[in-house]
Amino acid sequence: MKLIATAESVDQAQALIDSGVDELIIGEEVFGLRLPGYLSMAEMEQVIDAAHQAGKRVLIAMNAILHNDKIKQARPFLKSVKALGADGLTVGDTGLVQILKDPTYHLPYLYDASVLVTSAGQVNFWAQFGAEKALVAREVPFVELEDMLKMATIPLVYQVYGPSCIHQSKRPLLENYFNYVNKEPQAITDRQLFLSEPNREDSHYSIYTDSHGTHIFANKDLNLIRHLETLAHSGLDYCYLDGLFSSPEGFVQVVKAFVKARQAVQAGQVTADLLDHLDQTIQSAHPHNRELDTGFFLYEASTVQ
Repeated sequence: MKLIATAESVDQAQALIDSGVDELIIGEEVFGLRLPGYLSMAEMEQVIDAAHQAGKRVLIAMNAILHNDKIKQARPFLKSVKALGADGLTVGDTGLVQILKDPTYHLPYLYDASVLVTSAGQVNFWAQFGAEKALVAREVPFVELEDMLKMATIPLVYQVYGPSCIHQSKRPLLENYFNYVNKEPQAITDRQLFLSEPNREDSHYSIYTDSHGTHIFANKDLNLIRHLETLAHSGLDYCYLDGLFSSPEGFVQVVKAFVKARQAVQAGQVTADLLDHLDQTIQSAHPHNRELDTGFFLYEASTVQ
């Protein structure tokens, strides 16, 4: 079982490589969606070179929803990415998949269509169009993941740490809200803003706006460190860690905890004490204004549908 993690800078990417991740996801602002940081072409080249020297792979995020203007920019960007030596992409837009059919622009890709990847049938469909693996929707519980693993023809990726986006709108919802209440928009790009339900004071849904629109996230972030052994025994190929809201140093500590857990699983040395220690490490490294739970992982299939 391999680990894939986001990286927000050249320095963090190097730290993650040294920590033991197998693949990194990096990108820039035009095509990369919900990334913890944006890199220049020169910085992406540095990360790719460092990763290849360590025998690791790098995927460039192109998982945004692409309108006509960005589709027109995709071909020159793909040429540049290929020239950097990137190992692949993350893709969720059908228009981009169409472009990737051309050998001039082709790169293997991780199919990342957010909430849409909920069945092996969909995974296998995109495998026919160049997908080398697929990121399973966060709403898929373990009982359904097991079925997908049996039928999927390409490797599956399952998120084990980080935030879960539950809504995206191309509209500038925060700006619209501030205009509606006749207040000056303040810090609408700040990633530390939260929504709360009127009758649920303990609810706190992260919200921020960027060039891709407005993004709203689940009440709590994922942490499946205690279930890594179960995932490994299920035959899962990749675990995905998302550092969107984490501090640069904190995310590295989280990744190190998962690397240690994977090593223990592989050696058959998982103990309750070890899991307690690693879980506490993650709790300490996680942003203090954000909570953690297991998301949909333990749900029955009927609860989600």
